[in-house]
Amino acid sequence: MRTYEALYIVRPDLDDETIQTVAKEVESLVTDNGGAIVRSEIWGKRRLAYVVEKFNEGCYVLLRFNSEPVFIARLESHFRLKESIIRFLVVHFDAQMLRLEAEQQRRQEDQLRASASVARRRFDADEAPGRAERAAPAKGAKETETEEIRTDVVPVAGAVADSDAAVEEDEGSQL
Repeated sequence: MRTYEALYIVRPDLDDETIQTVAKEVESLVTDNGGAIVRSEIWGKRRLAYVVEKFNEGCYVLLRFNSEPVFIARLESHFRLKESIIRFLVVHFDAQMLRLEAEQQRRQEDQLRASASVARRRFDADEAPGRAERAAPAKGAKETETEEIRTDVVPVAGAVADSDAAVEEDEGSQL
């Protein structure tokens, strides 16, 4: 069996129950013909890039499934005959693509775990005993640092003004 992904667009003028029914019909067609559903997602209404059968938007449905290659022709025929489906695309996922996708998913999970452990360490550090006692001097130190920065800014601003005056003197001497 091979892995396939079908993305089809359902007419936007149908209500949500009808869209759910269309999605269930396609899923049952896959399972009745020996396939297995891996993932099914209804993305909802989205704007189309161009007008399709006089519609500017449509309801997107994504279906990933495992099936035999001979079934794909029957599925595409079903999509063509179904009036509620205005556009479709069926793609075969080869082994390399599946490996890349699994690796990408593993990396995302690793990043989530890493960020969760960092957040947990920060939370544990905030909850450590004596944190409130240490916080008060830190605030006072922060205020004095701010004052120091303010005193450092004044000479820098004066230096900029002096350099502007020097530039004016140089311009005056060139005239």
